[in-house]
Order: sequence, then C-alpha cells, then structure tokens
Amino acid sequence: MKKFKIGIVGGSGYIGSALADYLSKAFKVKVLDKSPLPKEMDNEDIEHQFCDILKYEELKQGLKDVDAVIHTAIVQIPLINEQKKLGYKVNLIGTQNVCEVVETSPSIKCMILSGTWHVFGEKQLEGIINEEFGFRPDKVEDRARLYAISKMAQELIVRFYDEMSEKIYGVVRMGTVLGDRMPEKTAANIFISSGLKGKAITPFKHTMYRPMLYVDITDVCEVFETYILKTLDEKICAEKNSLAHIVNLCWPQPLTIIELSKVIRETIVRLSKGKIKPRIEIADTEKTALFTAKDKEIISVDLSKLQQLLGLKKLISPRKSIEHIVQLRLHSET
Repeated sequence: MKKFKIGIVGGSGYIGSALADYLSKAFKVKVLDKSPLPKEMDNEDIEHQFCDILKYEELKQGLKDVDAVIHTAIVQIPLINEQKKLGYKVNLIGTQNVCEVVETSPSIKCMILSGTWHVFGEKQLEGIINEEFGFRPDKVEDRARLYAISKMAQELIVRFYDEMSEKIYGVVRMGTVLGDRMPEKTAANIFISSGLKGKAITPFKHTMYRPMLYVDITDVCEVFETYILKTLDEKICAEKNSLAHIVNLCWPQPLTIIELSKVIRETIVRLSKGKIKPRIEIADTEKTALFTAKDKEIISVDLSKLQQLLGLKKLISPRKSIEHIVQLRLHSET
C-alpha cells in the first residue's frame, strides 16, 4: 500500500507529467493544473484536478490531503515575453501561493521547486559551477531574460520560506531536460525531428558554440523521488541557511549546440543503419557570435552536493539520452 501522497502543481506539463507518471509507482499522486494530462499518458493511478494556481483557496483545497508538493508550474518562453503580466502572476504570485499553502497545511511536510541552470546565465561562464555560483539572469539571450529572472525570483521566494519555516523548501536546479516528450521548440527536439525526416539539422551560427547543460528525464524523476522520500523520512532536516536544500542536477560537462547537432546526426545514421543521413547546415543570421569554441572548456559542474544530500552517484549522459530518444522515435515510426 502506498504510504504517501504527492501533489504536483503544474503537473500536466512536460516535467510535471513525467514526474507524475514515474512517482505513481511509489506514491499516490495528484496533479493540479488548468490543463488536462497529456493524451499519450495512460495512467489510472494519477488523480487530476483542474486548478488555477492564482486562486489560493482552490489551490489550498486541492492540496489539503497531500504529504509533499512538487512545484513545476511556469510560464515559459516565448509566452512569457508575449504576456509579461501573466508571467509575473503565475511565476511569482503563483509560487507565493504554493509556498503559503504548504506552510499553513498541517499535513504537508515539504515542497520542492523545479529550478533551472539558466539562473547562472549562459554567457561568460567560467570556473566550477556549484550551488553557490550565483544568479546572473542578464547573462542570457534577450528572449530568455524574463524567464531567467522569474526562475530566480521563484527560488528566492522558496528560499525565504525555507529560512522562515520548520518545513523543508528545496530547489532542484536542472539542466535542459532531455526526454522523448520534451517541448517541440527545444533545439534537441527540433534537430531530432528534422534529422529523422532526412531534413537538414540547422544550428545557428551565432550560438553554435553555446555551452549547454543537459539532464535526462529519468535522472530528474529519480532525484525528485529520493529527495521526497528522504524528507518525509526525516533524513533531511531544516537548516538555518536555505542553500542547504538546493542541488544542481545536470551532466557535469557541457555540450555545445554544434556538438549536439553532430551527436544527433551520428546517432540517427547509426541507428537507422545508414538509411537516414541528415546533413548539418549552419544557419547564418548575420548576428554577432556570442560564444567561442573554447567557452565549454573553462566550465564544469560540481555535483558533490547532489551526491552528499541525495546519494546519487551516476547520471545518464546526453549522448545516451539522445540515443534513447532516437531509438524510441525510430521504433514508433516502424
């Protein structure tokens, strides 16, 4: 019998639905979202409740019977740039609502926010990136600036509650998440989709050397499960400094966009046994280059905190993630 119940706010999105599906094996799971679960998800063990994160009483009612909360709700790119007020309300006021419901609930023991490596910025990265690296939301492309600011703001709200409360408020800062159902407009998905159709893979020239930090969706699910279990079993305790409850989760070595495109091409050619041979075409938009080939060589991610707090010892590499995704899509087409 499943002992604990987990509430996932924003659980109909890519990461939230993957977490719901995975965690339903060990927990009772309840998804709260204005949108229904993805059509391709067929899991009767997941309870879904339509809920608006901006309606506090609705949120409170929806989370009244859970033991822990995962917060994945976010207004993403490009919508956050098109509807800034909506982005502010959902990303900031919504996060405040979730934290306050957790704080006032007698049953909820902890909340974990799905964070992102983008709070570090993307440009002029140098050195070892650990949890103390700091926020640099203006060191990103302009289209990602508001998103980075809002993720930073979410973290700050969660950390303030963690400092005030005897409950646990944690953050898992994830790399860009690779998985078969990843958002359509991510570079990895665009490259794989185009490549499998035999079309050209087209990285932009001005960002082709951007160092990207990636993580596999399976590792994300395992880390959240471990974090929740350790917290509910009181193996993770309240701390005076909220930094104690933040962990970075990504493959420690970055992969540039041009490397990503080459890995995807090589994987498609190999797994299709040479039947599909997409070419790589560099798209020159005449924008100033933002990165150099050497940028990836001067950064690495320190995962010792992840290992110490949660005991995770091994992650799936981006190459293995891409291989798995390409295999799944080739199989589904045949």
